[in-house]
Formats: sequence, C-alpha cells, structure tokens
Amino acid sequence: MDIHTLFAALRPELHKVTLKNGAELYVHRPAISNFEKCTDAKSTLLYTVSDEDGVPIFSDVDEDGKINVNQIDALIVSEINGEVMKLWPKAEEPQIQDHIEKK
Repeated sequence: MDIHTLFAALRPELHKVTLKNGAELYVHRPAISNFEKCTDAKSTLLYTVSDEDGVPIFSDVDEDGKINVNQIDALIVSEINGEVMKLWPKAEEPQIQDHIEKK
C-alpha cells in the first residue's frame, strides 16, 4: 500500500471558484479536525477556503499572507459559503457507503 496515494484520496478535494473580478480561490469540505468548528459562514471560510496548494487564505486576525475575514463584504462571504455548501452530497445523490459497497 502506498500511504501517499491513500492520503491523497482521503484529503478534502479542492474545487476552484472564480470571483467576479476573475480572482480564483479554492473551496473544500472541512477536514474532520475542523468540522465542528464550522458553525457559521465566517468560521466555515476559515477552514474551507484555500489557495491552489490547499493553504488557507483567510484568518480572523491581521496576519501576513492572509486575508482578515472580518474585513470582507458580508455578501461575498455568503456567496463563498454557498459554494462550500454545494460540496455536500444531497439526499438523492449516492453516498460514499453505496459507492464502496458496489466495488
């Protein structure tokens, strides 16, 4: 077993989002370590938005190399949060257990 291949398959998958001005960011479902921390739109952005390498781009304080989420337009926060919510399976979509059982 190649542990690196397995880890790559288990990491949250990045999905590109293009903002109105053409800037790109990536959203993903939270890792299990951050799942319970995603209690509102602001915290969800902190734990589910990154650059193309998976490095978080938001912080809730002023931090070099990151954007302070507290200074972002609330409508844009809501739009990005909506993109994250689209990543959750809907009831009519096959769940991972169904997919595993078929193999």
